[in-house]
Amino acid sequence: MPLGDEKHSLIRNRLVDILGHEYVCDDPLVLESYSRESQAPSVATRRRAAFIAMPCSTGDVQEIIRLANRLGFPYSVVGSGLAFGITAAVKPYWVIIDTKRMNRLVIDQRNMYALIEPYVTHAQVSVEAMKTGLVNGTPEAGAQSCSLANHIAFGQQGTAYRSGFAARNILGVEWVLPTGDILRTGSLALSGNNYSWGEGPGPDARAILRGVVGSIGTLGIVTKLAIKLFPWPGPDVLPTEGIAPKKKCELPADRFKWCLLSYPTMHQAIDAIYEISHCEIGAVVHIWPPGYYDWWWAKSREEYWDTWVSEYWLKNVKNCVAICLWGCASPRQVKYEEKVLRQIAKETGGTPVPDEVYQRWVPYAANNWIRDTNGCRMMRIGGGYSLVNLTIDSVDDGERSLPASWEVLDKYTPPFLDSAHPAWIAPYDLGHFSLAEVDFPREKTDENDLTLAKCMTEVSASGIEGQAISTINITGPGKIFWPAHPVGMKLLLSIKKNLDPGNHANPTRIIDMESLDKTK
Repeated sequence: MPLGDEKHSLIRNRLVDILGHEYVCDDPLVLESYSRESQAPSVATRRRAAFIAMPCSTGDVQEIIRLANRLGFPYSVVGSGLAFGITAAVKPYWVIIDTKRMNRLVIDQRNMYALIEPYVTHAQVSVEAMKTGLVNGTPEAGAQSCSLANHIAFGQQGTAYRSGFAARNILGVEWVLPTGDILRTGSLALSGNNYSWGEGPGPDARAILRGVVGSIGTLGIVTKLAIKLFPWPGPDVLPTEGIAPKKKCELPADRFKWCLLSYPTMHQAIDAIYEISHCEIGAVVHIWPPGYYDWWWAKSREEYWDTWVSEYWLKNVKNCVAICLWGCASPRQVKYEEKVLRQIAKETGGTPVPDEVYQRWVPYAANNWIRDTNGCRMMRIGGGYSLVNLTIDSVDDGERSLPASWEVLDKYTPPFLDSAHPAWIAPYDLGHFSLAEVDFPREKTDENDLTLAKCMTEVSASGIEGQAISTINITGPGKIFWPAHPVGMKLLLSIKKNLDPGNHANPTRIIDMESLDKTK
């Protein structure tokens, strides 16, 4: 598409009419910066957007979407920009809606929720919430990521064992549909400014907005969102000392207690998770792969590889269940839950990790899973990281999915970097279901990008065959994976056609109307 042709000029002039010259850009140098991110395959982000538009309000977003319907151009929306691979341009005249100007945040202490706009980060929510004795139930992608986006898409957060999968924490939603209409859900449907209730009236529209993964902007743009906040037994300012990357955080010992229990096998570790969940103790529970410990703990790339080659973390934290006990009621709660946990460890064969290992990890990295600040360290080792599989089902199903994922990963290591059969198990909702994720470090090269596509295709194929259920089947290209799921394909296609008949909202992503029409 030649820059400055008649349609390009028309779109630009109309966007300027809506937002003003200062907030519309088609400079190639600026557009280039919106085409790459930490782990997006370069083969998927080589096309440049035609425009960057920066709205300030729901009304601005509504006018942009109405313009897209009149002039027939595609658009996508970004928050913090940590996932350009699923929002970057794939068609001509593409408009990226950058929400930097939409950064308002309000804490409702009495009703325990935060009202946020798209550019508010997890860190900002928690900083303000902690001042009132509350805390944000996320993050997943890091303190610097967009809290609104992480609630309406993905949301496998650090505290989900106690605070619940992110989708469950969505309250009132202000949502601009691809038709240009504004949908207000929950209590907002009855009152224009009450965000405290998320359900109904009538069918709960949040189920259309997201399921396990979310619609990634294919069903419109959420401009305001209320999220649940949770009791915070810690100080109003997170206690830290030192300078990054050697900054550490130690929470009050009478209200917080980390326990790291090592098990001989993954199966025994998962049995321990079930027992912990049955007793409903703890606020944070994870099985982190040894690579995670090194990713978050290492202060440099050299320190990472030295520690990895010596197998320090492999020897000390393989099949390790990490639990953080919170004394929300009183310090006595921590003492009681610690007593219960010791009994569970005795019955399940768990052994506390050596104190030297504990001191290396907990002050410098463990508390980041409450308010993460080091999420991007996992991308630093080779320039990027990737996942070969991600399942969300029962804890047992997560365990079952791992061997099939490891088998595929082994075929491509190298060129992928050594990861020693990684497995992140994160139980949600007191163990009623969980995430199982297989992550690995990789060098950010075109060769690895192409290899990664092969790897993920194989894992998705194994999921279709029943070996491992994968969310990649949901997010992958419809023409490849959705023929195996005709009922779901028909339902999603119907929703997309009704809400976005022109197929302008982030087309080809999640619900690929063109591919699905050809294969239905």
